[in-house]
Parts: sequence; structure tokens; C-alpha cells
Amino acid sequence: MKVLHVITGLNVGGAENMLAKLIERGGADTPEVLSLLPPGPIAERITACGVKVHTLNMRRGAVGPAAMLRLPRMVEAIAPDLIHGWMYHGNLAASYARKRLQPRLPLVWNIRHSIPDLAMESRQTRILLKLSAAISRGPEAIVYNAHVSRAQHEAIGYSATRGMVIPNGFDTSRYQPAPGARDAAAAQFGFADGAFRIACIARLHPMKDHARLVEAVAAARIRGCDIHLVLVGHGLEEPPADLKHLIESKLPADRVTTCGARFDVADWLAGMDLLAVPSAWGEAFPNVIGEALACGVPVVATDVGDSARIVADDGIIVPPKDTHAMTEAILSMAALPPEKREAMGQAGRERVVRDYSLPKIGERYSDMHAACLEQLRQG
Repeated sequence: MKVLHVITGLNVGGAENMLAKLIERGGADTPEVLSLLPPGPIAERITACGVKVHTLNMRRGAVGPAAMLRLPRMVEAIAPDLIHGWMYHGNLAASYARKRLQPRLPLVWNIRHSIPDLAMESRQTRILLKLSAAISRGPEAIVYNAHVSRAQHEAIGYSATRGMVIPNGFDTSRYQPAPGARDAAAAQFGFADGAFRIACIARLHPMKDHARLVEAVAAARIRGCDIHLVLVGHGLEEPPADLKHLIESKLPADRVTTCGARFDVADWLAGMDLLAVPSAWGEAFPNVIGEALACGVPVVATDVGDSARIVADDGIIVPPKDTHAMTEAILSMAALPPEKREAMGQAGRERVVRDYSLPKIGERYSDMHAACLEQLRQG
């Protein structure tokens, strides 16, 4: 079955990464990808698999009539058997293209966001949510990557009959504990002997709440915990002035590292002592939690999206926007004997292998696509 994935863009992010992983895995479907924005770095991973990436080359925030005319023509030329939208803009674009085409094609939406409070969202996102809810009986399936996300969207009017949860999947042969990982991480980031290594891997965005983590780490250091914080993510190669000032004023230069998005995370993540996920809102299923647990690294995360379900007993969950709770969780994890943290990480890996392995999740996507096609054929 030829599946056309319509996605907002292909920059580094959770949805883009999950789409690339599904394509890299292979499987029953024959994929092509249509990016609304000019292709970003994830496009290279997709084309390396021999998969075509098309683009409308739209400018962010600018939806012109020319693009809307080109979209259905481009989809018609690609001639997919099914259209699969990703994220709010991609879902609406996929719906628009499907409506303009004959014969009618099966349609899937994919939602990767949680909405605990609509007031936290931008005006544009609130409009997208309202419009999407109004037409949400159109797709044959709405895939959420988190149970919390499904419940929240259905509470604001999304169709409950179309919804299903398919969590993120992970390549547990790539993300795994490795004997040389601590040395590899030390070579990358210059860790001092005895320093407690904390990684935060997240693109720069207000919802990721990097500043709160910096504050929490600084407070833990004041109480005697020698922490080296590593901040990795798109936009952090040159942090904005306010975050840069906070880092420089709160943390010693030899105990903090900031860098942009990296594609070698699997090489050194297993060499960290702890993953921190300080997100304030918006997360559904943070990919990095599954990656860290697959590497045997325990997690401290805020209670956003399905993070508590994923972490379970293999880390500590704290309320969002609570610097004190984050500080206490970090100190609690640092105080554990290394063998206790290792046991937590190993239990987390076993659960990721059992519940979130990429082959298993990929099969669920393929089965869902086949079921949607059959559903449309049967009317």
C-alpha cells in the first residue's frame, strides 16, 4: 500500500523523528512524504531510505492560495492509497487534499500534543484545535501517541469513535546499555571524575522549560551535589540571551554544556546518570524518555502527557513548573547507590523492549493502515 505522509515540516522534533523511524524500519507500506514547509534535516534520514520527499515550500505562518491549489494536484500525482497527516497543520492539509480528490482515499490523523489547559496554547493553535474538532469525524482513524492526549482532545470535541493510541516506538538495538558509553560521554562533554551527569535533550521552546531545570540544578549544586548538566537540542547551540545569562550566572562553566541537535545521542546517552525532562506543558509521549530507558538510564520528568505512565517506577515524576520538586527529585536520584540507579534503568529497558519496541509499534501502524483501507472499501 502506498502511504503518503503529510507533515508540517521535517526539522528535528518528536513527530518528525517518529515518522523517520517508521520509514527506516521498513514494513508492509510503501511510503512517500509531503512536507508543507521546506524540508529540514530529518529529510536526509528519509531520503537515505530511498523514500521520496515532496514539499510545498510554504513559509511558516503563510498559507497562500497558490499552495492550496498545488496541494491536491501534488497528492493526485503521487497517487497514494492512503493519506496520513501528522500534527495539526499536516492533518488539516491532508483533509483538504482528500476532500478535493476522487476517488475518496482513506485518511489518518496523527496527534502528538497534549492540551492540559487551552489558555497555554497560542491563538493560532486554539483555532486549529476548534476547526479540527469540528471535522474530526472525517478521518477513518485518529492516532494519538498518548492516552492523556486522546482524553484531552476528545474532551474538547474530537471524535471518540475515531480515536486510538499507538505509542512511540524505539530501536532497542541502537538505544541500549553499552560498556564504553561512560567513556564516550566523558570524551564528548568533558565530565570530571565523580560529577553526577544529567542530560536534558529537547529543542528550544517555552514548553520545554529549560530555565527551570537550570534553576533546579543550581539549587541542587548549592546543597552539595556536583552536577554537570548537558543541554542538547535545536536552538541551544546559541541559547537566547535570557537563558544564556541564567546559565552563566547559576552554573560554573565547567559544569554545563549546551549544544544543538545531535544525531549521535545513542552513542553517549547510556553514559549519563540521569535524564531530566522539565516540560511545563504540551508533551504527549516524549521520545527521549523511551530512548533513555532503553539505554538503562533512569528519568526525572514532569507529570505532563503520558510521562508518568512511561516512567512508572524507573524514575521520579514531579509536578510541572515546580522548581523545588525538581531539585528534590534530582537530589534523591543522585543520593541513590549507582547499582540502585542501574537496577531502575534495567527495569525500564525491559519494559521498553516489551511494550515499545519499534518493530511492534511499526506493525500496529501497518495494521491500522490496512484496516482503514478496508473500512473505506466496505463503506
